[in-house]
Amino acid sequence: MEYTLSLVAERSVVRESLKGIIWSIFFHRLFGPITPAMCEFLGVPYPVASDLPDLDSLVDEKIDQLIRMGFSFNNTDLISPLNAEVKYGVVTVRFLDLPTTKSKKKTGWFGQGKSDDEVDLKLWESWIIQIKCLPVLSESSSDKKLHQADHHLDPNVAASVSSFEDNLLKIIDIADSHKDHIPPITSLESAPFPYVINVELLERKPSEDESWGSYIKKIL
Repeated sequence: MEYTLSLVAERSVVRESLKGIIWSIFFHRLFGPITPAMCEFLGVPYPVASDLPDLDSLVDEKIDQLIRMGFSFNNTDLISPLNAEVKYGVVTVRFLDLPTTKSKKKTGWFGQGKSDDEVDLKLWESWIIQIKCLPVLSESSSDKKLHQADHHLDPNVAASVSSFEDNLLKIIDIADSHKDHIPPITSLESAPFPYVINVELLERKPSEDESWGSYIKKIL
């Protein structure tokens, strides 16, 4: 199964927005025992597992990688013409089924690609997060990521909050409605299925007659 999310985020808050969306996906795909906790993105709560530092580090690592590719921001960027550009990127989260007849090596489960059994893994679910990274309109907006959302946010930050909320609801709806494709769970581990996270900065937005999925497959 493949699901697509369209996330809009202003450049100064794209890191926190992406982390919340990725964690929300994983939270609904961690079928073993976890310690649930809540974090917030501009006042909007989202679920995390506080006892999975390896997963949290991987999420941060992949987001940092995408930020370095072209989503980075500092206050000096406000006077740069590049800051006015809308950037596009994609994050893919894939969940794989580990054959019971093979040895279950843990190395490589966190996107490192080191497992001897990886060629035998079967993809059972993928999430494509399409990111539209908006420019920062004012210096003050970059400070608002530290506060709860209110009616005085600038338009791009307000759009980021709205998009984040919409995607959280979509993730919950998908997780609650689509369960038949989930493979049998044969492990008591928090994350019983291997997973891979990939990031890519897109040079352009796909044209109207070219789907995001087909465009992404061309560049991967």
